[in-house]
Amino acid sequence: MELDAYPTRVILMEEYTVTLPLWDRSPSPDMWFGPFSPGALGLPPELEERLIAWNQRYEYLMGTDFKWPSEQEHLDFVVDGHLLAAALQRAFGSRVLVLYREDDSELSRIPQPTPATPPTGSVHIMARQNGVLKPITMPAHPRGSVVQQILQMSDAEIEAAGARIDVAALTWQPERMPTRILLRSDSAESPLADRSPLFALSDDRIEPATLGLSATLTARLQQWDARGPEPRVEQLVAGHELAAAVQREIGPQVSVLFPEADAARSRPAPELVAILDRMNPLNR
Repeated sequence: MELDAYPTRVILMEEYTVTLPLWDRSPSPDMWFGPFSPGALGLPPELEERLIAWNQRYEYLMGTDFKWPSEQEHLDFVVDGHLLAAALQRAFGSRVLVLYREDDSELSRIPQPTPATPPTGSVHIMARQNGVLKPITMPAHPRGSVVQQILQMSDAEIEAAGARIDVAALTWQPERMPTRILLRSDSAESPLADRSPLFALSDDRIEPATLGLSATLTARLQQWDARGPEPRVEQLVAGHELAAAVQREIGPQVSVLFPEADAARSRPAPELVAILDRMNPLNR
């Protein structure tokens, strides 16, 4: 396998029938997508063997039922993934950003020709016309879309639909246990950020005590966040290792993300926002 260009962003992601579970997330027309073939990235053979074994372990544990045999085996696998990401980052050095579990799709997006500014309330998409990929403009919420239908529903219809929705389960509250957290070292706030896709999330800061983290791990997080300028690779490696430690303490049900979280997965669906926006005045 010969690469047209060496990647700048690589994600570690388990998958069935894959040998090396590494995928290209470079925002480049030369993006390979993946998976990469063994030897293509010049990684140490022993590290590639660990990566291959990790993915084989996933296939073995999940089997054909697509279920983890136990919570402990699930946790061990995810934690080992964080540690493999740390080893990968050290092996790549500063030329590649290693992602694990998730990437920000906007940062991985291949640049497209910039069209004229769309009218207010419109969005640009790329569509194929006569075999050619072209930018076209369409309303942000086209007529007939679910969001438009919700906006046009009567109050009685909204109340009837809302009767089947557990609003509390979908709405953020202070001190609520998150489902997704991001480690960040470039913020003046907490090094832990809530990336749960909840309605009305107004403060993304998470205190370690909310997660029940140990005093030792809390001190490590604070030290990592306060390091200031240092070699980028060391900061990234330490971040992956800290993510493993946080994951170990809070269990597999909360996704610990580093160094990125996808913005689209970190916010509620537009349809949910639309109906909850309609329901709120009715419940007052």
